[in-house]
Amino acid sequence: MEGTGKYRSGSVQDSVYVNLRKNIINLNLAPGTGISEKEIALRYKVSRTPVRETFIHLAKEGLLQVVPQKETLVSRINFSRVEQESFLRESLEMAVLEPFISKSKPEHFAALKQLIREQREAIKNDDYITFVTHDDAFHHALFSIAGQELSWAVLEQMSGHYHRIRLLTVRFKGIAAGIVEQHKNLLGALQKGDLPTAGALLKQHLHKLGDEKNLLIEEFPDYFVSEEGGNAFDVDFGALP
Repeated sequence: MEGTGKYRSGSVQDSVYVNLRKNIINLNLAPGTGISEKEIALRYKVSRTPVRETFIHLAKEGLLQVVPQKETLVSRINFSRVEQESFLRESLEMAVLEPFISKSKPEHFAALKQLIREQREAIKNDDYITFVTHDDAFHHALFSIAGQELSWAVLEQMSGHYHRIRLLTVRFKGIAAGIVEQHKNLLGALQKGDLPTAGALLKQHLHKLGDEKNLLIEEFPDYFVSEEGGNAFDVDFGALP
């Protein structure tokens, strides 16, 4: 697990939160892993107070499961949560297409094409974390250019389960290459100002889990909440730090 005694920016709590969340959503801390305030405090060379606050925030995001007086676990991936996070993403991203088209400039498309090239390079290197990072950057750019940074911040904050699913599925043969092709086609429609086609392509791009769900459960059985039950979650937008 990554750790650092040097904080990048903001408060100690912010730094612990950013680092721990990154380790969770990038699967450096596998779903179901037990962690403790003491362990994390030692890892990041901080007192237990900022760690405790970080645990509270991550629990509200559904990324930690805290059992009082017993244990704290990295939450297993909940498919119900994934579906809701996916719905949120599709709803917000469909809404930014029109303002993106009206506000985009040639230099924006050049930057987006560069991100697609970087995704292709990540595939060649089997670097899936970098691939998903560039994928996020591509979609973030749509929001940013559309002038909807707040929507992106909310989306990113509440998509930890969805992010982990993406990181797992892009490892399947052909998935990453298909995403790159979809980005290319979506960008082409946006550059033409073709909103209906762009909307249809985006819906296809943000597809629901189909056969991939069974493949994921078969390959990573301990990563997921069972269909019969599992840890509950609350969507609490007040958790934004």
